[in-house]
Amino acid sequence: MPNKFTLAIKLALSSLLLVTLNNALASAVYSVQLKKKLNGTKVFAESNKVNAPGSLTILKLSNFDSRTVQCRASFDPRIEQKKSFKRQLKPNTDASIRYTTARTPNRLNIDLECRPLKEKLPTEDQGT
Repeated sequence: MPNKFTLAIKLALSSLLLVTLNNALASAVYSVQLKKKLNGTKVFAESNKVNAPGSLTILKLSNFDSRTVQCRASFDPRIEQKKSFKRQLKPNTDASIRYTTARTPNRLNIDLECRPLKEKLPTEDQGT
C-alpha cells in the first residue's frame, strides 16, 4: 500500500503534466498558406508566426527587381473579415506587413499579388 507522500507526488506530477500539455495545445498552432501571383517580378515573400495572445503574423517582402513593384496582400483567417494591405517596394528594398487577429484562426490564407509599376516617361518641355 503506497504511503500518502508517494500518492501526493504522483498526483502533483500528473497535474503538472496536464497543465503543460494544455498550454502547449493552447499556443498559436495554425497553418499559413501563402499564394503568390508575382506577374514577372522578382519579389521574395516569407511569412512568420509570432507567439502572442491572439494571432500575429508577419509577412516580409523583399524586392530583388530593378523596377518599383506594388504588392497587395489579402489575409483571410476565415473567422474574421478579410483584410488587405498595399506596399510599394522600390528596387532592392524590404517591407513588412503585420497582421493580427483577436482569436487564433485554424488556418490563415494569404493571397499576394505583385505588379511592376509603369515608369513615367520623361515629358519634353514645349518650346515657347
